[in-house]
Amino acid sequence: MTIFNKIVRYLLDMGVEYGEPLNLLEYQGIAFSALGGIQAISGQKKNGKTWVLTQLMAAILGDDSERVAACLPGLRLQRETKETLGKEPSVLYVDTEMEQLYTVKVARRVHWLCNWDMGTNNDRLRVLWLRTVEDPAEKIDIITSAIKVFKPTAVFIDGVRDLVKDFNDIQESMPLILKLMKIATENNCCIWNVLHMNPRPGNDDESKMRGHLGTELGNKVTDTFASYKKKDNDGNVTFTVKQLDARGKDVPDWSFRITDDAGALGIPRIINAPTGETADKVKKDDPENIRLWLTDGQRDIEWPATGQEIKTIFRNRGGVTNNSQLQSDLIIARNRRFIIQQTKGEMDQGQKYPKFKLNDTEILPF
Repeated sequence: MTIFNKIVRYLLDMGVEYGEPLNLLEYQGIAFSALGGIQAISGQKKNGKTWVLTQLMAAILGDDSERVAACLPGLRLQRETKETLGKEPSVLYVDTEMEQLYTVKVARRVHWLCNWDMGTNNDRLRVLWLRTVEDPAEKIDIITSAIKVFKPTAVFIDGVRDLVKDFNDIQESMPLILKLMKIATENNCCIWNVLHMNPRPGNDDESKMRGHLGTELGNKVTDTFASYKKKDNDGNVTFTVKQLDARGKDVPDWSFRITDDAGALGIPRIINAPTGETADKVKKDDPENIRLWLTDGQRDIEWPATGQEIKTIFRNRGGVTNNSQLQSDLIIARNRRFIIQQTKGEMDQGQKYPKFKLNDTEILPF
């Protein structure tokens, strides 16, 4: 082989139109999770990283699920990418550290959100449990083989630290990250990697992932998301997801809580205003915001409801406090037919004034 033949396949051709990478996901219209790239989910221990992973997997797999639309408003599969691929996306979930019961629970949450039978395997979600595999090289080999066999659209490795013996060894870390990049490119999939942050609360380094492995991963990813946990005085726990690194436009923050929508299994439900901004910065008259507030808060009140009762949803879910703005948002909800006024035949005996009901064709029930 000549020297030229050795390098020619790596030369780019200026006469070729190289397309933009396809992104698998979007949040509030901002695309992320490029196919052919690697991504990271980080955070302190027990700060919701696996819950975030659950949300991403469900959004990819539950494109047509009412539960995904209701519990994960704004987070969805990029339908243009699905059309380009010409197939339903699939996921390979790899757990390297939890007990089997907890790994199964993660998968069952995804099944519930996608409205799949929680006791039956689905070929679109494959689960590898590698806790008992001691050799990191063997774990990598198993993952690589599974990707070749199942050809997933997305791979989630929870956690990537167990694919090396020493996360501070650059001689181990760099080859692993390069290998993951190669696998993602050759298989046109995205590979999400869960890795802890440095345990330094309040320090600027808090956003840095652990060791040389974290440094190398952070240098090569298309997206890095981090999850932060906060408990209020009443003991209520809220998780906030922030994008720390992005090749493209930054994704807005989102917050979620663990609810009992699926009973004791627990479901991560997005609860914040859909732009991810603080309440006083949200564009209050955006119809899509109002739609999402009604979707997320429909169980806050009893239906049919009065205008004043519906305004409590706008206060609690959207942070709207100005009375004129509340009235304006109510009018938008009526004009866009997110809510529909009762007919006389639908009113209860003795009811003086008509109330409003949700329009199920606009606001997905759950």
